[in-house]
Amino acid sequence: MSLVAIQQDFVDEQDAPLAQPAEGPEPNPVQNLARAMRGRWKHAIGGAMLLGPALGGIGYLSGAQLYESQAILRVYPQESNILYATGEASVLKTFDSFVKAETTYVASHPVMSRAVDTITASQPEKRGDLSAKDLSGSIEIKRRDSLIVLKTKSREPGFAQQKLDAVVVAYLQLKVEAEDARSAVRLSELYNREQELVQRLAQLRATQLEVGGEFGMNAITKAHIEKIAQIDSLAARKSEVAATLTALQADRGGASADTSDEEIMRATLLDRAMADLNFERAKLMAELAGLRAGYEGQSNARFRLKVSAKLDEIAVIETALADRREQIKVLGQTGALTNASADGNDTSVVEIRSLYSKIEGLLDAARAEARDLNRRRIELDQVEQDIDEARDLLEETRHALEVIRLESGRSLPGYAVVMSPASLPIDPVSDSRKMLAASGMMGGAGLALMLALAMGLTERRMRFGESLTPVEHQVPVLQVSSAGLTDAHAADLLRNELQLHPLRKPRLVGKAPVIAVTSADDSQTTDLARALAESHARAQMKTLFIDADIGAANSSESANNWRSFITDTLSGPTYAQGANGIWELPQGPTCDLEDSGVSAPMVRDALDEVLYDFDVVIVSAGSLCDRLSCQFVLPAADVGVLQIIPSTRKDAVFAQINRLDGLPRNGSVAVLRDALPGDPWLRLRT
Repeated sequence: MSLVAIQQDFVDEQDAPLAQPAEGPEPNPVQNLARAMRGRWKHAIGGAMLLGPALGGIGYLSGAQLYESQAILRVYPQESNILYATGEASVLKTFDSFVKAETTYVASHPVMSRAVDTITASQPEKRGDLSAKDLSGSIEIKRRDSLIVLKTKSREPGFAQQKLDAVVVAYLQLKVEAEDARSAVRLSELYNREQELVQRLAQLRATQLEVGGEFGMNAITKAHIEKIAQIDSLAARKSEVAATLTALQADRGGASADTSDEEIMRATLLDRAMADLNFERAKLMAELAGLRAGYEGQSNARFRLKVSAKLDEIAVIETALADRREQIKVLGQTGALTNASADGNDTSVVEIRSLYSKIEGLLDAARAEARDLNRRRIELDQVEQDIDEARDLLEETRHALEVIRLESGRSLPGYAVVMSPASLPIDPVSDSRKMLAASGMMGGAGLALMLALAMGLTERRMRFGESLTPVEHQVPVLQVSSAGLTDAHAADLLRNELQLHPLRKPRLVGKAPVIAVTSADDSQTTDLARALAESHARAQMKTLFIDADIGAANSSESANNWRSFITDTLSGPTYAQGANGIWELPQGPTCDLEDSGVSAPMVRDALDEVLYDFDVVIVSAGSLCDRLSCQFVLPAADVGVLQIIPSTRKDAVFAQINRLDGLPRNGSVAVLRDALPGDPWLRLRT
């Protein structure tokens, strides 16, 4: 083929668009996890064997046997058969609300605080470790109809029982204190009222003693009735005297009055007085009958007192009637009215007037005394009524006090009692040691697995060749081998792969192909490049090896020869055959050329000087990420070989993919050496 045809094919291939990689199937998450765990199972199993027993032992030691204690409170209703009532739905609902309120009150903060104080008083060592919130969280309180069930668990059987006993005692004590406080308000009011009534009774009795003096109500009533009878007698006598005086004054010619007329008039007056007394007696009898009818079936002291007073009044009137009858009888028997002599001594008007005045004075005095007795009787009657009312109020107050003392608890819909005290557990209700030990072992194994998986998912190194799958269409992976960088057999296999690798741009006939070995990180490429050169030499090919990694910290002698060569290419190339049949650049004059002083024309001109003298040129270009000279070597090379080992960082490789694909004429290929045993490409691409 002519040079023109080769150049035309080169131009056509250059103008042709690059083939886009075919879209592969979507990644499988299970495969990604399996890939992340590849090569880490031994470490995961080893970690599980270490962490599992360790965490299992920790779990067993941290576990405990829990003992459960239970106490039951029962709420009884105040009304009988309330739980079975069908028509009193509101009453039953009130009782249910009361039970719910009591259940909530058992779990309230005041009850728990009192229980904590009780526990810490008996066990001072728990003073700082136990709080009301902790105690409330450790006790389970449930309501079952009218029962309040309390349950708690503890590592110590006695402490579980002690907690429930403290809560039950605190609840009952607070209930009693609240009831006492509620009753104290009502009792204090009744106590004050009782003292006021006692003082009022004392004042009324003092008033009764002051008004009655040495006489009681009956004596005053009797004296008043007698005084009334005396007033009636004096009034009758006054009327008789007034009539006699009138008769004497009417007879202006006589010196005396006819005594017979006077006696007849006296008898007439006595008869009139008896008529008045009979009327008064009938009136009192009617009042007595009405009083008995009004208080029928009662045995009140006041009623008996009033009946006795009425009976005394009737007895006095009957005595007065008997006296009047006796006087009339005496007048009739003695004949005072008929035997009076006209010759008797005449009674003077002056004497009669004097008698009239005396009787009138006695009548006024009797009336004043009767009025005073009536006033005292009325006052005593009112005082006795007030005393009876105060005594009744005092009895009612004292009865209310007794009711509050004895039945104060009935003010609520129900009351709570201890149905079952806290029990002392014998056997543990649960043993968490075995479960925690098993959980610890499983957790240790899972932790080891998760750590291995996390390390696999977060791995930043190129552990396996398949990590290059996303960019394999740009940088094909020609070889994945567990051999080292200097292995001869692996180098021969790589040489064959490079010779069979298709070219994107055909090279000119007569020019040796340039193969540049580079890396994506700061690893050395000299070993792989020298092994590849020795492989070409064993294939009877004249091979030139150039160590162009002049930016390394400790540059080799070959790198120093490269410095001298690229700075003095006009003097003509001279070569020296080294060991294993490869040619190397001879040592020239000392040159202080650094990596920053290399330019693209210098590298291109130096390589052009050697292309026609050898069959193949192998260049160790060094790292692409931090070597300037490497960036000039790759564009002058035909094929770039990317050296990868499991310690190479993936981000460094992926960051240089586009440059590795575009700088060399025919792109670059990847080579993975020192592959791990679990690499799936290890046998496919060896």
